[in-house]
Amino acid sequence: MEIFDRDDRQGIIVTGGFDDRNSIVELIRNSFIDVIHRTFTDDEIDRTELEFPYLAKKGLDELRHAVVPTVNHHHRLRIIDSHEVDMTESRQRNDYPEKQDEISDDLSNRLIWNTYEEGKLLGIEHVKMNGQVIFLSEGEIIECNPVERTLLLKRSQFKGRSRYDGLKTPKQKGDYAMTALREGAFSYHHIYFRHDGEVIGTYYNINTPIECYPDKIRYVDLDIDVVRWPDGTMEIIDEDMLDRSAQRGFLGTALQKKAKDLARELCILSR
Repeated sequence: MEIFDRDDRQGIIVTGGFDDRNSIVELIRNSFIDVIHRTFTDDEIDRTELEFPYLAKKGLDELRHAVVPTVNHHHRLRIIDSHEVDMTESRQRNDYPEKQDEISDDLSNRLIWNTYEEGKLLGIEHVKMNGQVIFLSEGEIIECNPVERTLLLKRSQFKGRSRYDGLKTPKQKGDYAMTALREGAFSYHHIYFRHDGEVIGTYYNINTPIECYPDKIRYVDLDIDVVRWPDGTMEIIDEDMLDRSAQRGFLGTALQKKAKDLARELCILSR
């Protein structure tokens, strides 16, 4: 059996016999709720891919910190600038071992939040559970709160189909959306408007906790979503797609239940 990093450092790839790979998958899935599991066959070699979203990375950070001083969000920040993370952790270890949170916040701000400014465009990396990456239309930063780790984006160049998913409403020239999100949240929402400000509807996306990077946000989409029409009517959509993804082994039962429970909570809280 071999284990090595994915090229994008968002997880690992495991090769070897089925039993060995399955034992690794179960161990990791039982440890981190948001791990996504995919199995592929390349050149007649079976391999298992494990994606580590926000909480899995956080759990790995904590395990590493039990052995050596580790900044918060170590595994995510290393994707951005591994040299800066190494230098910061070296200083923490030698000079300020008691200031982990303060040093971590400063590093996150320097690498991510201080790069955000009004008018900057951010990508949205919408990863499907099968591994397909969909790049949603970019959002212009309207508001940024580094303390609360929240962003408000305006999006006006929509891609894809001629209708808004879930809302079943045709797209028109001049439409735009206000997208509100918080780092680490299991959902975020888009409020769609016509050019004159008329509300088209609201789409609540349910996902693995949002990760922020200097040029984008990233998450794995969990299929199930909630829509709200202007008259206040709400509906949970694509629950069957979530169930099929669970049957295919992409996610564990705990994450499946978390997504369904959140969809029902959003229907209550958003009325």
